[in-house]
Amino acid sequence: MRVRDFLALVREELSDLLPPELRDFQWKTAFNLLQVYYWYAAVHYELWPQRKTGRVELGLHFEGEQEHNYRWTAALASRMGEVQAALGPQVEVEEWTQWWTRLHYTIDYQPLDEAFAKECARGLARMIKVLQPLLQELREEAGITGSRLTGPPRRRPHARRPLLR
Repeated sequence: MRVRDFLALVREELSDLLPPELRDFQWKTAFNLLQVYYWYAAVHYELWPQRKTGRVELGLHFEGEQEHNYRWTAALASRMGEVQAALGPQVEVEEWTQWWTRLHYTIDYQPLDEAFAKECARGLARMIKVLQPLLQELREEAGITGSRLTGPPRRRPHARRPLLR
């Protein structure tokens, strides 16, 4: 099965696995990942099959402005005991790049078929059911406002060489 078809199956399955109050999500796919979000795209759940590494990431990504991402990470870090109690000790919160942060865990990559799509959808639904109410609570407690979706900071360009003509 193609990755795009696999991700479409996961998304379809996800809606049925979530309680009614969490079914109103937005989503987008890229070539090899599915992103699900509620408020704004800078905070999204992500399913990222990585055949090359033999892993599939299930995560909650913070890909907004740097200060925004770090505020979310600090708020979640203060509650990691309850997050790990609900989702398991394999869940980590980390600085992913110098800009972005994430809470995630990985599972073994398996053939992309309907059974694995259902397994991935169950894992993503479980994560959303645990984390989205907590995010709402933390958002209000910490006064975290929205952020635009950003890219990581660009490296300084190398010295340009003159073009030979």
